[in-house]
Amino acid sequence: MRINRLHMVLLVVLLVLAAGCFAVYKQMSGTTINLDNSILDKELLETIRGQEDNEKFEDGIEEVKEDFYMLIIGLDHSDSHSGMNTDTLLLAHVIPQSNSMKLLSIPRDLRVTNLRGTGAKVNSMFASGYQYAVREAQDHPELLSGKKVKLGQFTFAEEYISSGMVTTRETIERYFNINIDYTFLVSFETLTSMVDAVGGIEINVERRMEYDAPSENMFIRLYPGLQVLDGEQALQYARFRKDNRGEAYHSNDFDRGLRQQQVITALVHKLTSWNSLPKTFEIVDIVTSNLKTDMAPGTMLSMVKAYYGKIDRDQIYSLSFPGQWQSPFVVVDDESLEELMEQLTSMDAPDLAS
Repeated sequence: MRINRLHMVLLVVLLVLAAGCFAVYKQMSGTTINLDNSILDKELLETIRGQEDNEKFEDGIEEVKEDFYMLIIGLDHSDSHSGMNTDTLLLAHVIPQSNSMKLLSIPRDLRVTNLRGTGAKVNSMFASGYQYAVREAQDHPELLSGKKVKLGQFTFAEEYISSGMVTTRETIERYFNINIDYTFLVSFETLTSMVDAVGGIEINVERRMEYDAPSENMFIRLYPGLQVLDGEQALQYARFRKDNRGEAYHSNDFDRGLRQQQVITALVHKLTSWNSLPKTFEIVDIVTSNLKTDMAPGTMLSMVKAYYGKIDRDQIYSLSFPGQWQSPFVVVDDESLEELMEQLTSMDAPDLAS
């Protein structure tokens, strides 16, 4: 079974772009993807979402809101994985009024309703949208603009990628009954490169982790204790799920999601501790080569100007996902989902002790 990769670039987007710097603005323009050109089954979307919600397809990029939601979609395009299932889905509620952020890792096996009205794993939604666009373009090549999207070492038609992103976003919006303002697509190379660029991150590894997957060139050896992890070790810590010592030592998707959030928090702390925007320019190349988003460069720059250095690790809240495993899905009962949504959508700090 495949092991998740961590694709958490959201906070870097908020922290590395300096307002008023034309060179950075121009470079970040390369991260923008047009989601309005996605190739979707609009009739099915209208049936599920209703006419009023369909106006979102015509909306342009909005100004920064008082509070807003972001979705990070992570794809693994390492040598051993070239599929289109997502490995990481992270939902963030950013609350500038209190300089805080809430993070929720969505299990890849979460049962959702796809656009056909049947049950499916949430990590298949990107592939579903992508494949639909490919099929439609084969019959109607005029749907393709010729624009290309590069993620890591792979290049795709922009319409294929935008269709996967929109399908995933729409699915998450329906499930959580929220409007997602900005969507990010990243490849897993982002994490290792950025952690190395900041000189490593401090993590309290809670347990011994051992796993070998030669076909993926992956050999995990981590031991308990507070330590500084380099990029590869941070990725291993976040992706760990199976253990050589047997099932009793395995880690579930819920624990892995919390580790992913722990890595993000440590990375943010390291970045903000620099207290120097010019120094963060060192990682702009990493971001631009591994990120696509519908957020305009100007919006990114405005966010950094307003929020840089104001959100620290004490104001980043990691929310636990309350699902249970019922093969082949993770499912959530209505009461638990309602409690989770109250925590996620509230403007107040969550009561994590309850």
